[in-house]
Amino acid sequence: MMEKKWFLGLVGIILLGAFLTVGTLTAASAADKVISVGHIVHLTGAYASGQQGINEGFLDGVELANTYMDLPKGVKFKAVWMDGGTDTSKSMTAFKKLADDGVMVMIGESTAVGLALKKWNIQKKIPNVEGGSAVPMFQLPSWTFSTVSPYVNQFGAWVDYYLTHVWPKKGLKRAPRFAFLTWDNPFGRMMITDETKNYLKAKGVELVCEEYIPAVPTDVSASIMRLKEKDVDFTYGGMYFNAFAVCAKEMEKQGLIDKIDLGTTYAFQYDLYLKEMGPLARNMYVTSQYTPSGEWEKACPKALEIYKKNKRESLPSPDMYLVGLNKALVACEAVRIALKDVGPDKIDGDAIYKALEKMGSFDAWGTAPAVTFTEKKRYGADSVIMLRLNDEKVNNLGLVAAPNLTGVDWK
Repeated sequence: MMEKKWFLGLVGIILLGAFLTVGTLTAASAADKVISVGHIVHLTGAYASGQQGINEGFLDGVELANTYMDLPKGVKFKAVWMDGGTDTSKSMTAFKKLADDGVMVMIGESTAVGLALKKWNIQKKIPNVEGGSAVPMFQLPSWTFSTVSPYVNQFGAWVDYYLTHVWPKKGLKRAPRFAFLTWDNPFGRMMITDETKNYLKAKGVELVCEEYIPAVPTDVSASIMRLKEKDVDFTYGGMYFNAFAVCAKEMEKQGLIDKIDLGTTYAFQYDLYLKEMGPLARNMYVTSQYTPSGEWEKACPKALEIYKKNKRESLPSPDMYLVGLNKALVACEAVRIALKDVGPDKIDGDAIYKALEKMGSFDAWGTAPAVTFTEKKRYGADSVIMLRLNDEKVNNLGLVAAPNLTGVDWK
């Protein structure tokens, strides 16, 4: 009888212990803090072909942050995304859905959408880590933080590099002739300002024309003919690789592919351009903002690690993959700073906004030039990685300082 009572008592103790353990685990689980990071990416519409791989990079960037960032116990990031469809109205609907779902910080991939959502970010107190980089985004008040150097500053870096390293080798005794060759949309037009035109003049460069290319071009012969008639030496603009390919093929027809040095902003997908154009992908310079994939092993091994772990090698554009991964790390780093400042219980969009304002020299683990924001400065990078496409490969020409051509003294 005593043995039976002893046995039942032992069973009761075990069951009680199990109940307390389960109760403790349940309480701990309930105390876990999940912070949602949103992404509006454009997988349909005119931008679709140029944003292949960005969302996978975003998802892997959030995974990397969960793995390696020093977060309070029980805190994790959750990646959520929606397709903006290369359309401002669809993107605004996506934004509202993300806001309703409790996203505390978002990531954008479009100049036009970033501008359209600027006031919404302020009203909903959801900071935006944006890939677009147009001057109106930075005009205060603004909760929109662009990681990359502004398009106008990238343009300045290209002009400086060209005049220092390319033009002297031509041995010509005249002013260099320049033309804007760019998309006819907000992204393409945002680099044509009074400041950029005045910069050309101050540098002794003759601006001879501005050529605007449709979002989905078919016949660009008239624009390329004008470049030929004006005897243009170099160009700059913003287009995705597929639109630029149409222009380059027409240049080849008109005998210009080896006569004009072409410059373009970072949002270009140069690896896809190389695949499509082959030997025609030459004399093209890119004011890149991200580490070329051939240098990942040394410069950003964590990015390469997760790229291989999640079997992303089949993606068409490693460059676009890193675009998404980088911005995810910047957004998560802002959350990490905010968590340190206010703690998990008080974390919100306002705390993340303030954390972004004081983010300094964060290179997102080697994926890009360092990002620095302030209470007044809303763009992160102050330099570009100058790339040249030639001999069917990418040549890294090094970091080039990007002069401030925004027209505003952020200091």
